[in-house]
Amino acid sequence: MPTIKDVARVAGCSTATVSRALANPEKVSDTTRERVALAIAEVGYAPNVAARNLRRAESKTIVALLPDISNPFFSEIINGMEEVAHQAGYQVLIGDCEHDPARAEAYFELLPTNQADGILLLTAEVPAVLVRQADGQSSFPLVMACEFFTDIDLPTVAIDNHQAACHAIDYLISLGHRRIATLSGPAANPICKERVRGYRGTLAAHGLSAEAHIVEGDFGFRSGYQQGLALLDPAQARPTAIFCHSDEMAIGVLKAARQLGLAVPGQLSVVGFDNIGFSEYCEPELTTISQPRNEIGQQAMQLLLGLMRDKPVVRHQTLSTQLIVRKSTGRAEG
Repeated sequence: MPTIKDVARVAGCSTATVSRALANPEKVSDTTRERVALAIAEVGYAPNVAARNLRRAESKTIVALLPDISNPFFSEIINGMEEVAHQAGYQVLIGDCEHDPARAEAYFELLPTNQADGILLLTAEVPAVLVRQADGQSSFPLVMACEFFTDIDLPTVAIDNHQAACHAIDYLISLGHRRIATLSGPAANPICKERVRGYRGTLAAHGLSAEAHIVEGDFGFRSGYQQGLALLDPAQARPTAIFCHSDEMAIGVLKAARQLGLAVPGQLSVVGFDNIGFSEYCEPELTTISQPRNEIGQQAMQLLLGLMRDKPVVRHQTLSTQLIVRKSTGRAEG
């Protein structure tokens, strides 16, 4: 299927110029507009939408981009988005990027062809050039939920990941734990950097070392299990507590502990992050940081709709988290 890049190549201009010609034709010259129109016709790019006199028209569709649709963390966020969108007369198109930036790019191409009116990003695994290009055009509103870019100032609804991590580590220290490991998500992810910063800072404030006990996972069950086995290797001084950056990884650690014959919480305490449904029904029930996921979805959609309607909005919203104490944590032995 022809893409906006094909149109730009044939028209002899940039993809940004093609986007402007499609969304705001008054902002480009007559000559450029005609070249783009001819290129669209030549390559057959979205003929039923883009060729509609090169004018902006509402599609009543919003794209929500997820890094991995199989992750149960996103289910309540999507529910919150859907509630608000439905009430406003919009539908939500879920885009599963599968951690592939190229897949995200395909969804961004829906904007200049009027097939979508805005994008909700639940992942930072998107080419920065696409985000900057879309964010620079008021007719293509973007909102970030949960994650964020360190160098792009997008409207964002998120939690304070640093403070949440501090809360988790403070709690473990209050139970007498001194060898506390953290199992992070991808190290390059900004939210993981903030959680590791909170972990390091809190340990340092109590005169404890962190560097030997930081390992990287991918938020999933399997990496929790595999890294749990490595952290709990009997050949080394094992930690007495592990703070995981997701409940899935924490549940994987619980499985590793069972396999190694370690009692939880007798010999090992485990804290997760997110409070997904599984956390209350695994064995033992998981202590975790609860994110207000439904509220995140609702607030993010309301923020996007406000931008689309040129209403005054609070561009950066930080929601509160809560430490949910269950049976996977207890006092350190000895």
